[in-house]
Amino acid sequence: MRTLRWDSRKPSSAVSEAQIKAMEEEAREVVIDKDLKKKIKETVKKLLERSSLYQITEVKAREEASSELDLDLSQDPYKLIVREAVESFIEKAVSTIESEMGKHHTQIVQDVQGVSEVSSKKIKKKKKKTDKEDSAA
Repeated sequence: MRTLRWDSRKPSSAVSEAQIKAMEEEAREVVIDKDLKKKIKETVKKLLERSSLYQITEVKAREEASSELDLDLSQDPYKLIVREAVESFIEKAVSTIESEMGKHHTQIVQDVQGVSEVSSKKIKKKKKKTDKEDSAA
């Protein structure tokens, strides 16, 4: 990687502003291999699994993962990986919660319908019984 020196003077005609921008972008790029990216995401996921989602924040997750991995995750390329891991975890959690709520709602409706059917059958039996008693008398 090249070292970029910034000269506050206007660039010479040999180096255009576009070339300087390209060199700046190249200097900012950090290459993260797939194994490191996977390790960061797994660490963040484990942190979120064992944390209270009411108390944990992306910043706290990033700080704890930084400590566990002994790596500064506050830099841009790492921040993005942590953010992706947090968002993915939250999306899965919300999806699971919605699915479970749907199951519970269905079960509650079935239970209520079952109770209503049993109640209406009991009422009909009592009515028939009282009708028979009334007609016998």
